[in-house]
Amino acid sequence: MIQRIQTVYLFLGALSLASLGLFGFPWDSATATTHVWFVPSLIGLIVVTAGTALWSIFLYENREWQRTVVVGVQIGTVLLAGVLYGGLYLTSELAFMGSEGVVWDQATVLAVPILAYGFFFFARRGINHDIELVKSMDRLR
Repeated sequence: MIQRIQTVYLFLGALSLASLGLFGFPWDSATATTHVWFVPSLIGLIVVTAGTALWSIFLYENREWQRTVVVGVQIGTVLLAGVLYGGLYLTSELAFMGSEGVVWDQATVLAVPILAYGFFFFARRGINHDIELVKSMDRLR
């Protein structure tokens, strides 16, 4: 299970999504105080998406099902990014440049969903590679 590269990518994607809880920007922003739906939907999407990504690690025996679950995780990551970016856009906080330059806390929070999606994309690519490898071995028999 751990020898497969997609396991590492799935774990890193889940870890990067879970790291959103460590930053104070989305939770202390004006969006969190203005829109009631922002924080609960963001927390729910983070928990569901990261939890599903960790659960999909243990589906290594059924690769087709694992690939389907990872596609669902990718869709969840896109929804999470939509809620995050949409909520910040509604209160005009969707920027990483401040008056004194780059605000690294905001820039990091805005980059995390993109990074997580990249990890999930590479995991799906590894799963597809395993599926093709098994199919090619079946043809040789």
